[in-house]
Amino acid sequence: MSKEKSQIDKFREAARELKTDQSDAAFEAVVTKIANAPKLTQEQIKELVRRKREKG
Repeated sequence: MSKEKSQIDKFREAARELKTDQSDAAFEAVVTKIANAPKLTQEQIKELVRRKREKG
């Protein structure tokens, strides 16, 4: 078994971190939302981090 997490395991972990309820339907909805999210560029990621730092 690989030490690296599979993509679905990463999605599930991210969904759990978003504190979804425990129903399968709610969980799958969040996983789908994460899976279909657009890929961010490095510049977009830097901008999001900068905004978050300014808020907190």
